[in-house]
Amino acid sequence: MSKTKSAPSPWDSPIFQPLLHEAGLAAQTLCIGLTTLRKANYQQTERYYGGFFNYTIGLERVMKLTILLDSLVEDGNFLSDQQLKSAYGHDLNKLLDAVQEIRVKLDESELRWQLPHPDIIDDAVVFLAEFAKTTRYYNLDVLSGKTPSLDPVARWFQIVGKPLLDKRPAWQTLRNAGRASAVAGLIGDKMLIRSITEDGIPVDSVEEAAIAERNSEYVAKEGTFLCAALARHVIEVLCDRGLAARGAGHVIPAFGDFFALFNNRDDLLKNRRSFSIR
Repeated sequence: MSKTKSAPSPWDSPIFQPLLHEAGLAAQTLCIGLTTLRKANYQQTERYYGGFFNYTIGLERVMKLTILLDSLVEDGNFLSDQQLKSAYGHDLNKLLDAVQEIRVKLDESELRWQLPHPDIIDDAVVFLAEFAKTTRYYNLDVLSGKTPSLDPVARWFQIVGKPLLDKRPAWQTLRNAGRASAVAGLIGDKMLIRSITEDGIPVDSVEEAAIAERNSEYVAKEGTFLCAALARHVIEVLCDRGLAARGAGHVIPAFGDFFALFNNRDDLLKNRRSFSIR
């Protein structure tokens, strides 16, 4: 009596486990970065550095995975290490351009997510690309005597934070100013304040501290959402290419399982205070 032949195990495939691990690493670093960015504020600017550090690593890996899978779908094999390095290196701008080129080939009716804040997103990507390549070393550059660029936290506030604050509804700005004034009235000169905002403005009073705190919270919420939506935009292409590769007979993990939290509408992403893949 003949035995039914069992389906091959994905663990027998030489590409399944590396893809599985790379997807898990990319998802974890993205989520750590976004969670840290969401908690950043003018009194804890180290969270900006840690947030951008992990987020840019995760975003780079997601985009490279997307490009490799597209190559597998289109040509039947992955790009070589040398091809990947020579074409993209660690340049997030080039990587995002490549993902966008892949995206336009896909069925538009199956794509849900667009990039937010079209007037800000390009500058945000330029910042993230600079951070991934150079400005993440800003503090070491200062200490070692190298002529540094602008502090990345200050630059983020200059090109992303301030435009986001300018778009904040007027009633929120007025309400925050009123609350800050009320807090200052209650505390008066009983508290000594000495700090600076993310973009270097001195904070010397209770009222200024209350306003700086509100501004930090708003930029943390909106800026983290912008980064999460950028990742979601790329992940959508990654998942499509993964499904296409599976349809072509390749043994590919289900990438949607790793990035499920990103498949949510804007308001749900924006209101998250913590990002986790589990």
